[in-house]
Amino acid sequence: MPDALFLPPDLVGRWAFERIVDDRRAGSRLTATGSAVFSRTGEAAIAWSEQGVLRLPDGEVPVEAHRVLRLDDARSWTVDFADGRGFHPWAVGAPLVHDCAPDVYRGRLDPAPSGWTMRWEAAGPAKDYVIETTYRRV
Repeated sequence: MPDALFLPPDLVGRWAFERIVDDRRAGSRLTATGSAVFSRTGEAAIAWSEQGVLRLPDGEVPVEAHRVLRLDDARSWTVDFADGRGFHPWAVGAPLVHDCAPDVYRGRLDPAPSGWTMRWEAAGPAKDYVIETTYRRV
């Protein structure tokens, strides 16, 4: 997926994801798999919904997330939480920051040979983990 085409409208459709959660504080490494669906909800918005399973040492738990990609007046895309709170700009290959006081998330979106990746590192008094997710089109 070339960088120039890596915009939210290009993501519309179904994707499979694989996620690794490296919790450095707990000394654990967890995995999750599932699907992500990107669907247009208008000219300037795309719904991003994920459903999957997180594997814990003592079993599995369902996980889901809902976000919205919005095109703002400056013609830039942003990622918001489903309740409308801002999360981060859609900036491919650039550092991303989300302040979740007292912790800070630092992330990055990158194209990959078969799709794209998202990486977040959470650090602060309450968190110390890295989440790496690989998406591939289904």
